[in-house]
Amino acid sequence: MKNDFFHAIQEFRTTEPAKKLMLSALKEIIPTKGNRFAFIISLLLGIFVSLSVGFANETVELLSQICDKLISAELAIFGCIFTVYSILLAFLSDGYMKRLARIDIPGKTSMLKQSIIYYESVLFLYFISTGISGAIYLITCCVDPYARLTSNLLLDNLLASIFLLVYFTFSFRVFYEVKSVIYNTIVLFRASIAYKFIDFSIESDEKDEDKHNLEDNTPDGESD
Repeated sequence: MKNDFFHAIQEFRTTEPAKKLMLSALKEIIPTKGNRFAFIISLLLGIFVSLSVGFANETVELLSQICDKLISAELAIFGCIFTVYSILLAFLSDGYMKRLARIDIPGKTSMLKQSIIYYESVLFLYFISTGISGAIYLITCCVDPYARLTSNLLLDNLLASIFLLVYFTFSFRVFYEVKSVIYNTIVLFRASIAYKFIDFSIESDEKDEDKHNLEDNTPDGESD
């Protein structure tokens, strides 16, 4: 058994607990040098929406309507990503999986494992985001629309805006991750097409070589 295949077996034979997978999923959206732009865009949108909702006259009712729309969008995107994930796993050819297993990402793992981990992380991200949106929606449906946290209206608005800032920034950041999902899907499909044509080229060269060898081994006809 080759070492690269043994390494792939070691990677996929065990499954981490769901809690650990969820924590790994959250690391995908932690602000880093590579995704700083995504975080800034999400933060700016979060500030705008949180202030608009937090200082509105009907904050609870408006938040309930927004959560309802977000849940529908998150469930739709979750379904699309899960479909793409299923298609990728179902249609990965044996040769393509072997090649991905042999490609090591420096300091990480094989490209095959890294790709699968990414899609699993995004699925968990949307699960978390949908769960949070659902919980907030249920709370807003049960709470009195005119409920107050304190006797100070300005303080209530500030506290609501801070909470909403965290929520909306997280939600927008998860939505922005769709861009990376599209990019990774394109990379995998393009690589799959390239490897198929490599196989076609090798097969064509082998046929040409066999034909050439057959012609060389054919005896010449005898002259009268």
